[in-house]
This record gives sequence, C-alpha cells and structure tokens, in this order.
Amino acid sequence: MSHQGITKSMRGFIMKTVLKRGYLCRNLGFTTVELMVTVGVVVALAAVSLPIFHNFSPSYNAKHAARNIVSQMQLARVHAIRNRVTTVAVFYPKDFTVADKANSFLIYEDTNKDWVQDPGETVIFSRTKMPAKVNLQSATFTDNGSGELTQTTSCGFDSQGVAARNGAIYVMGDLKLQNDNGQERTITFHASGKTRISLP
Repeated sequence: MSHQGITKSMRGFIMKTVLKRGYLCRNLGFTTVELMVTVGVVVALAAVSLPIFHNFSPSYNAKHAARNIVSQMQLARVHAIRNRVTTVAVFYPKDFTVADKANSFLIYEDTNKDWVQDPGETVIFSRTKMPAKVNLQSATFTDNGSGELTQTTSCGFDSQGVAARNGAIYVMGDLKLQNDNGQERTITFHASGKTRISLP
C-alpha cells in the first residue's frame, strides 16, 4: 500500500498505537547501574592486562634491540661493498668500564684497517644505546671458528661484504642480549658476513 493509499484516520490510528506502546518515548540513555557495571568491567580488564603488558615489554624490547643491531649491521655491510671500504662495529657490553659507552655500539669506517676508531674516520652509525630493560651482556668474537678469544669486542665487513680479518684471520662470533626477565637472544656473526638471531 502506497503512502497515498493510507487514509487520514489510518495514520491517526498508527500514531496513537505507537505512542501508547511507548516506542517514541523510550529513554535511550544509560542508567547509573549500567554505567557502573561498564566502568567496573573496564577497570577489571586493565588490572588483568597490566602485569601481562609489564612482562611483554622487556621481551618486545629485546626482540626490537636484536633486530635493530642486525639491520644496522646489514646496512654497514652494504656501505662496505658500495664504498669499497672496511666497516667495523664495536660493541660495549653493560659492564664496560667507561660508563657512558656501556650497553651500546657504534659502526664506523676503518680506513687503515687497524680495528681502532681513529680521528677522521667516518662514523656510519653513531653510538646506539640498548633500549630500556635490555642489556648487551657480551660481545665475544673468535678467530676463524677456532674458539680462541680475540682481544676485541668488534666485528666488521671488508670491501666484499664478508667478515673483516684481523691479520689473516676472519673475525666472527656472538653477541648476547638479555632482558629484565632473564630471557636471552644471541646474534651470531658469520665469516660470510651474514648475521642471525637465535634464542639460547
């Protein structure tokens, strides 16, 4: 039935029925009880999720720190190949004696290949501190897989993108990160110049 087919009396009847049943008079707001229940549920959810977030944060930070190191190492490798130079990443573990350097790393061009950041050598990535709740536990590099420790916490890339050499020997090894929950992540630096993140 079209709108024109509804008579005036029929429209009046429909309006009276709607008003009598209260369809247009219903209060659509929240009652105080409903509001209090909603607030209570939100508070309860926040109380339950806070410890979960607190435990998740260090784990996320450790994962982020490991990925950041690998990503900067990959960029340093590209820089070494593109510019035909040796690039070195030097790591300062959390117990490093110079406090302002501890728990950080930097990457530079090692122009004279002496494994020392000399004045005038270009810094590729300035010192990067570990994020909150994450420590750089150790940086241990070995000689050509022999297991003998070197005297350096540095590794790097030669102009072909493979691990830089200390004399005639490739420098490679492991970095260990640990978060406040005691979880560790290991970054392994291979002679091929590849880096890999693994859990202990």
